[in-house]
Amino acid sequence: MTIKSNFLSAAAFTGLLALASGLATGAYAEVPKNSLKLLSAQFEKRHVVQIELGDFHFKPGQVAPIHTHKAPALGYVAKGSIIYQVEGEKEQILREGDAFYEPVGPRILRFDNASATQEAIFTDINLEQKGEPFIVFPKPLTEKIDRRTLPTIAVNGKKIEKVDIFSNELAPKEQLSLKSRATMIGLVAQGIIELRIKGKKPQRIIAGGSYSLPDNAVSTIVNASSEVPAKVITFQLN
Repeated sequence: MTIKSNFLSAAAFTGLLALASGLATGAYAEVPKNSLKLLSAQFEKRHVVQIELGDFHFKPGQVAPIHTHKAPALGYVAKGSIIYQVEGEKEQILREGDAFYEPVGPRILRFDNASATQEAIFTDINLEQKGEPFIVFPKPLTEKIDRRTLPTIAVNGKKIEKVDIFSNELAPKEQLSLKSRATMIGLVAQGIIELRIKGKKPQRIIAGGSYSLPDNAVSTIVNASSEVPAKVITFQLN
């Protein structure tokens, strides 16, 4: 797993969108020097019918039960820190700003709030084939998990075998004009943005919200604030 927490400039993000277009057609564009991935995950190609998103809020010291995934799960830590361990691998700490990948098959032994005093918040997306559940618990839960469902995205059997995750910070009122051939999912990690997709009504999305950009979408993301930055996490599906 590769975990980084560097932010991207607006210009870099535009370059990354060009890269996503290239990936969709099998051609790779040059990545700008100041654009760094948070994570890149490769898995067996699958016919994904929907992408289910969950926003989790863990209380101080909360421990996640051992679980498995039928579908690849990828996500982002928005607040706090997580103790993460896949069966057969070493424990690691995911910190605020880190991305993660939970593979199909092995048990997830730990996904626990690392702090005894502060809340942890993370969001994950699951690339589900027909009939696959969001998560599998081998034993009934003994403690409530605060999972806040985000809109599910239908992708109609799209073949996906790789996801690249990027972070981008927008200055006040900064905007990006986007056009990509690859489906993208976005999370607003900080601030408020306005999403403008050609032919559709603009959407105002606050921190904690999500959105999707379909194949061949022409759109603009605007930081809706004139005073504070906004941060967007982008999942590019290939």
